[in-house]
Amino acid sequence: MKRKTINLLKGIVFMVLWTLSLGAFAQNITVRGTVTDAEGEMLTGVTVQVQGTTTGTVTDAQGVFELKGISSDATLEISYVGMKTEVVQVNGRTTVNVVLTDDTELLDELVVVGYGEQRRKEITGSVTNVTSAEFNKGVTRDAADLLQGKVAGLQISTPSGDVTVGSRIRLRGVSTLQNDQGPFIVIDGVPGGDLQTVAPQDIESISVLKDASSAAIYGSRSAGGVILITTKKGSGLKPRISYDGYVAISTLANKPDLLTADEWRNYAKETGKDASVYDKYGANTDWFDEITRTGISQNHNLSLSGGGSNNNYRASFNYMDREGVVNDNDLERYNFRFQLQQRAINDRLRIGLTGSATIGEWNEADKYNFVLAYNMLPVYPVKLPGGEWFDTREYDQGNPVRNQTHNEDLRKDVHYYGSGDILFNIMEGLDAKAMLYQERKTEERSLYDHSETQAGRNDGGYAQRENMIWDKDLMEWVLDYTSSFGSAQQHQLNVIAGYSWEENEYSYMKAANRNFTTDLMGANNLESGQGLRPNDVGSARNMSRLISFFGRAHYSYNSRYMITATLRRDGSSKFGANHKWGTFPSVSAAWSMSEEAFLKDVNWIDDLKLRVGYGITGNQSGLDPYKTLQLYGTSGTYYDNGAWLTAYKISQNANPDLKWEETGMFNVGLDFYLFHGRVSGTVEWYDKRTRDMLYTYRVPTPPYLYPDMMANVGDMKNTGVELTLNFNAIRTPKFNWNTSITLAHNKNEITSLSNDVYTTSRIMVGDAWVRGGSGRTTHVIEEGYPVGQFYGPEFVRIDEDGKYVFRNKDGQEVNSVTAEDYTYIGSSQPDLTFGWNNQFTYKAWDLSFFFRGTLGNDVLNMGRMTYGHPGYLIGANALDDPLVHQLKVVPEYSSLYVEDASHIRLDNVAIGYTFKTKGINWLEQARVYATGQNLFVITGYKGLDPEVDENRNNGLAPGVEDREYYPKARTFSVGINLTF
Repeated sequence: MKRKTINLLKGIVFMVLWTLSLGAFAQNITVRGTVTDAEGEMLTGVTVQVQGTTTGTVTDAQGVFELKGISSDATLEISYVGMKTEVVQVNGRTTVNVVLTDDTELLDELVVVGYGEQRRKEITGSVTNVTSAEFNKGVTRDAADLLQGKVAGLQISTPSGDVTVGSRIRLRGVSTLQNDQGPFIVIDGVPGGDLQTVAPQDIESISVLKDASSAAIYGSRSAGGVILITTKKGSGLKPRISYDGYVAISTLANKPDLLTADEWRNYAKETGKDASVYDKYGANTDWFDEITRTGISQNHNLSLSGGGSNNNYRASFNYMDREGVVNDNDLERYNFRFQLQQRAINDRLRIGLTGSATIGEWNEADKYNFVLAYNMLPVYPVKLPGGEWFDTREYDQGNPVRNQTHNEDLRKDVHYYGSGDILFNIMEGLDAKAMLYQERKTEERSLYDHSETQAGRNDGGYAQRENMIWDKDLMEWVLDYTSSFGSAQQHQLNVIAGYSWEENEYSYMKAANRNFTTDLMGANNLESGQGLRPNDVGSARNMSRLISFFGRAHYSYNSRYMITATLRRDGSSKFGANHKWGTFPSVSAAWSMSEEAFLKDVNWIDDLKLRVGYGITGNQSGLDPYKTLQLYGTSGTYYDNGAWLTAYKISQNANPDLKWEETGMFNVGLDFYLFHGRVSGTVEWYDKRTRDMLYTYRVPTPPYLYPDMMANVGDMKNTGVELTLNFNAIRTPKFNWNTSITLAHNKNEITSLSNDVYTTSRIMVGDAWVRGGSGRTTHVIEEGYPVGQFYGPEFVRIDEDGKYVFRNKDGQEVNSVTAEDYTYIGSSQPDLTFGWNNQFTYKAWDLSFFFRGTLGNDVLNMGRMTYGHPGYLIGANALDDPLVHQLKVVPEYSSLYVEDASHIRLDNVAIGYTFKTKGINWLEQARVYATGQNLFVITGYKGLDPEVDENRNNGLAPGVEDREYYPKARTFSVGINLTF
């Protein structure tokens, strides 16, 4: 026992002496210093890290940093975006001042691509990366709002002012007739993500894979391009707590110019009509003012992050509450996300866990209330003098405020997912990674139309409940090999190979009833209704599976010559027995001309790279499972053995030859970085061709048992040119101005609609129905013309009798035409889309503004066609439009209402101020800001807004401002960013 005690004491003494000896050779000291640029301007947010450890800090607003308790012989690594990283030896100094210079090798940063990262300089495909510093400012719902106008060829439109409706995204034109879903979304490497599950404040960067050579790694789901979202991660620098919050107000940006009460009375007087039948209350009501409001919104994001030498973590919570400018429209959403990584076995093993939960509750606006607001007379009151609701049963009329007050269309969802990944370094340069992922989304709907309102009065009250569940299971395995070889390591090779297994399941049920004795219980007591009908109860379920093998090889010689090849083989349960599997290859090459001897001495060229690529991608989005099978559906009842039983009949023909849509794209691009980073940009040309398009065709019965069949028949092409220019126009110690321009031209054309089996000359789509007139289609899908081609009568003038004058097929001017006289009267496809962004900094101030717009596209002004005529005055209201005084007939669809919708919009203005936090040891950064969005639009279009829903009729009849269009809002916000 005594010997053990002595040995223990010896051990303690030895440890103390050993520690003291270490201190004698390398004492721990405190190092302070500043980081400036070449002009002497202090740099804020520079990372200063002790090499080989996770000890580090960032410079404050005055460019000052401090590191306590570090070794006197430590090595510091100082890094900042856009500047060269410096490595400095401490050598016992307590003061270390560093000057960073501009990084003329702008392309050394890593950019996220499919299943990995690549140096920007060595990317061979068309990839655009947008960082958080470049995102749009202000009130944003999701990642699409951050990107709007930032990427040439990526068209992101806001279809209406409804805060519950997401943006429409389209990359390099329409590529399918089967409900174009836009680009495929990948979040932190997980394919098939939902933008709503990631708060904009949690996003670090977004990469857009624009051509097939870069997107083909995602195979059968990437024909519309791919958007890769990378969320923020924790780091070992130091623990951080960040808060970002804002409050916003929204008002109606534009509303229809309807006749006021006085104008209506004057019209009745001028036309000799008896107004007393309607004008009984002396009211002066603006129905659009009554159904709208000033929307108040708020958003709060709180995050905490940090880590140690072998781990990092980040957790965030986001709360968003948005009120639409229409009374019955709002959205409330909670997002929670966490991420952690742990390294072990000398950093050879990395284990990661990610979790996300989103809880939402929203009310979609009943857009039919806009129809009522257009038609209700301004001399009608909202309520009668005694406080009772005023109402009417005239056609397309009823009290919209009463609808909003007593009716409900409430939706709720819960969306959560979790993933775990394990990465192991098998040997130098070879990593193996496995990922497991599971996701579930549930959504429920509770709708009730009060029995005394316009919406519910014919049913005596109408209630409906719906419930939907989406489940997803995913497993992926990836091997990643990287090697450099040669005498100077000039040869670089990266190869990945992977396997993916994914299963998706969807289930749905609904129940409805009507004719309720009381409205008190809303949709919460369906069994008390007395008007159940056969189709009021329903349910459905489907499942699909996708199995994939994929690989990519990338070779680079001295960063001068690069080539990349990818191959993916997908097998999907959605397709026919004869075509379950599809192969999607791609190859691309790049030549960095600036590395050649003949350009080495051209000092003003930092980098000049030519890219060429071709690839094939597929599309299965928008296609339901079981489309290849013969299906049976209910068809009435039959009597058998004393009972009425449900009857079934064929509801879908089998098609074992149904297969993928394939899109081949050839892309040529030139990337340039000039004048030490002052000027940079990209010019690209592409030819994108889709074949074997899916569409439902009419077939003869017999031999088929059902008259429709989905088949692969049509072809389509998109060709275009894109330009991105970035200018660092002014760069001084106190003032900076950066400006960027994006331009894109795309030409879309249907090249084939028929083959030997399935034939059609043209497909008429869209609907131009107006009260009192016959229904007419608005668009045509036809060989030689684009999707979005307007087709109808050519308007010439209005004659002295108040009738339309059209031009018929023989060139004659007539008052009436038939379908044979229809012609091509416009296109919703723009000739040019553009964006212009400007960012200024002056000392602690920052200012940015952003314009975007289109040239050459047309929009059908259904609002003017429906309400801009005198046909039902004075019993219904109308627009204050010259046509009200000119027309004497029921309105007809024609080129009169297809208007040039070219426009430029001041989409975003933001101003901010960053406070000096030196001397406040608990506060790292503080910034306040104010933004304005959708401030004005310059256009000749006569409707409410030239930007409308591009997904109308599943995207086949775009470019229409519908008669129930929800006007957009103008929004102002103030907010604060704090980092502790």
